[in-house]
Amino acid sequence: MRTAEEHRACGSQLTSIADTILGAVIEIKLLPALLCSALWLSAAQRPVLADYASIVTEKSLRRDGQKHLDTPAMLAVLKDLHVNTYIYLVHGTLDWNDMKDEFLPAAEKAGLDVWLYFLPPSECPIETCKLPWGHDYIRLQEESAKLSLLHKNLKGTAIDDFSDNVKLFTPEYTQKLRQAGRAVNPDFVFFPLLYTKSMNAAFLDSYAAAIDGVIWAYRDEPTINTHRDDSLRAQLTASEALLRERNKSLILMVYCSPLGRLPLPPSARYVQEAVQMGVQDAKAGQLFGVVTYKLEKGRTAPARENFAHSGNGRASLVASGRAYQSGDFAELSREIRVQTGSHSLRFSQIALYGKLPPGYFFLQVLIDDQTVWEMDLNRAVSNVWKQETVDLDAALRGKTTALVRLRLSLKRNAGSNQLITGFDDLEPEGFTLDDPGFETGEGWQSKTTNPGLMPLVQLFDPSRPGKMFDAVKQVYLEAQAK
Repeated sequence: MRTAEEHRACGSQLTSIADTILGAVIEIKLLPALLCSALWLSAAQRPVLADYASIVTEKSLRRDGQKHLDTPAMLAVLKDLHVNTYIYLVHGTLDWNDMKDEFLPAAEKAGLDVWLYFLPPSECPIETCKLPWGHDYIRLQEESAKLSLLHKNLKGTAIDDFSDNVKLFTPEYTQKLRQAGRAVNPDFVFFPLLYTKSMNAAFLDSYAAAIDGVIWAYRDEPTINTHRDDSLRAQLTASEALLRERNKSLILMVYCSPLGRLPLPPSARYVQEAVQMGVQDAKAGQLFGVVTYKLEKGRTAPARENFAHSGNGRASLVASGRAYQSGDFAELSREIRVQTGSHSLRFSQIALYGKLPPGYFFLQVLIDDQTVWEMDLNRAVSNVWKQETVDLDAALRGKTTALVRLRLSLKRNAGSNQLITGFDDLEPEGFTLDDPGFETGEGWQSKTTNPGLMPLVQLFDPSRPGKMFDAVKQVYLEAQAK
């Protein structure tokens, strides 16, 4: 990895060359940065193709009464995934010792680079999370750098949720941390984990002298989710530019598991597209590398990932944003065919949330534009299915067809909030509708008035982990073959 000084020297030399060749007729401001970026990756470092977390543990307890990392099995999985780097999570002495005594030397023999990833104080309380040397991250950096002299495949460290812990990680403290490692090994690097909220000029400038680069976790901010990746291209381009302007490196982190409190696993397609975009940018010299987060190593999803009331599918209406307006909604709808006789609808509903004040979020059923049932989600028992029945005689009188609309609606302006609601097992009386159990999702139409509100048919796919692993494997394999 080039230092800032090396980048500036490279830029000056290339500017001089360009002026000589072009006779200073045309000013090409981008030439030094582009050529330096290309030289940096081709001469100094292959693109990082990495995995992080989701380890393979031994099946039995050791004499110390604990399950340890299964180093041979883990290395076999990583070889199959075609990574060239593994980012190793250390959240206790057990992890540190397994890394130092077993995984790191074995990875070196296997030709696998390793980074160490530490939890910050917000995720690692001193009372329960026993990091080596406690919360002395300067000492952690120094000791990690000492290991890198013994094992050349250990390249650097990272710290999770860095910007949420700036009370400790001030620019001055972080600079001491980085210097502690570089005093031992001048090539040893430090990358904080940042989210989009911190990827701005002011924050990066304040830490420029204290970091070598950034691991940026993509979450579709400001709407926090791992379901939609429409914003990735623009956000990645902006992040690359911010780091390039400061002569720092950038690694893209792609989530492969549910995010936060929302039980909404990303699809194999989502992960494949995001990793592919990162790999393409890395090969073009715009990005230092890509890392997958919590890519499951098994082939089958556990039954607990099935959030349907019955079968494998349900309607899910998700709120994950920071600014909602009264009248905002997300809905799934489809046409129904009305028959003679009495009319009613029985259904099951559920909501999962943290603290929710009354009068804001409502779950509703509409026939065309008429609300026929609603419930303030503040009154719902979180994460418990409940069956409801609504009379539809008046709403369907004189109609042969209509739209049934399942909606999450706002009745007051609201700030940041995360919740997920669900419908399942629709039982119509006096009318018919297709896919009442949401087992295919076909024919259901989605609509939203706010990007922080997401309607979808959520289908449990037992083979999702295997499909996701194979998708990442194929992208990494192709990246190293070309």
